[in-house]
Amino acid sequence: MKLYKLDLLTLLISLFIFSGCQKTDTIGLDVDPSTDISGTFMDTVTVRSSTVREDSVLTNSLRQYPLGYFNDPIFGKTSANIALSLNMVNASTTFGTAPVLDSAVLILHYGDEFYGDSTSKFQIEVRQLAEPLNRAKNYYNQTGFNVNSTIIGNQLVTIRRKDSVKVTEIITGKADVVKTRAPQIRIPLNSSFVNNNFINAAATNFSSQALFTKFIKGLHLKVNEAQSTGPGGIAFLNLSDSSRLDIYYKTTTGTTIDTTKVSFPIRNGSEPVAAQFTHDYSGTNVQTQLNNPNTQYDFTYVQGLAGLRTKIKFPHLDKLKELGNITINKAELIVSVVGGTDNYKPAPRLLMYTTDIASQRQFIADFGTNPSVALTDFEFGGFYDATNKRYKFVVTTYLQDILKGKSKQYDTFIAPVNVSYSRQLGPVASGTTASRTVIGSGKNGVMYKMKLNIFYSKIN
Repeated sequence: MKLYKLDLLTLLISLFIFSGCQKTDTIGLDVDPSTDISGTFMDTVTVRSSTVREDSVLTNSLRQYPLGYFNDPIFGKTSANIALSLNMVNASTTFGTAPVLDSAVLILHYGDEFYGDSTSKFQIEVRQLAEPLNRAKNYYNQTGFNVNSTIIGNQLVTIRRKDSVKVTEIITGKADVVKTRAPQIRIPLNSSFVNNNFINAAATNFSSQALFTKFIKGLHLKVNEAQSTGPGGIAFLNLSDSSRLDIYYKTTTGTTIDTTKVSFPIRNGSEPVAAQFTHDYSGTNVQTQLNNPNTQYDFTYVQGLAGLRTKIKFPHLDKLKELGNITINKAELIVSVVGGTDNYKPAPRLLMYTTDIASQRQFIADFGTNPSVALTDFEFGGFYDATNKRYKFVVTTYLQDILKGKSKQYDTFIAPVNVSYSRQLGPVASGTTASRTVIGSGKNGVMYKMKLNIFYSKIN
């Protein structure tokens, strides 16, 4: 790697403008030798950061839905519950003549994340909604649901996202068959509820989806913390295409008794599904930082499920212009995980974005939609480096545009996103990951200091 010494005037200007120390080595900016970068290296640009609350999340169309409670020793308490609608497979469903209920089970398939303590046991309770979800209403994560008090199903479960289950399947006219199925949560429902609302209910309630939804209203899922064990965690469920309510019942034709299954799928793309998730930071250092937004701390917090994000400012960035006519060859923001805070795994992925003059979220140019400058996901960065315990973001175009006057610096943020996040979603607050991380701030003297590393060249 080629590094050129600053001339005396440039060095004096740099020392006046920037805090900290200046290096002329390769520490902090990892460059592949095959893509060697020439220029002057600087890592003394002032970075200021603070912890702020995340915006609310619209939950009507989440890719996966959170359920659980989590007592995090650093971040406090998180809870998540779900309200869901049931779908009819056929336009008109019937249970035949003189049906007799055999059993009913609510089947919930896992999404791609569980965050928390894997040894915890969760007492999941099912209740009936007191009113149907409104497909025309926006349900944000703080929106509550009208729920009946009677428990119609419950099960104590340990989250096992990778363990298949043995299921006895009933086949009409044939012997039962034991099959291995994908990992899932299975909650038996109360026979009285199923008889009254399905088996013995009036046929008109099943003559259309609209009448069925009006009658059955929907189900509500919540974890009873008092009857659960361990610090808990948040499990994500696939409520798009595989979860369902299965009802098994017997019918008699002459001397023949058959057992039949009717399924009521859960499909958030067809009938509404929504989630409520909240955070309680009482008594934590998180709450202290939120109460003192103008104080510079040694570290800041980021947390999914509309929890926390870190706001970043580069207050003296424009003074880079005093170095003369320069071009930025490469710039990276280095975000380090604070040691001793990874008792739960740091968020696997963070997203860095900015805002515009109207405080609306925008991608920075390096991760935008302009193909001439936008990088791929992995080129841009934000994925957790477990070896070095840090995240890196390439912000070359972002900084260059500010220096050239093509854009203006507004607030910039870092926040967790699901590891499979797509920029097609936009830079929205995440409701599909519960992960969190404690990261070093930009404060001078901090061991895990956030740094902006820049390689630049002067243009004659």
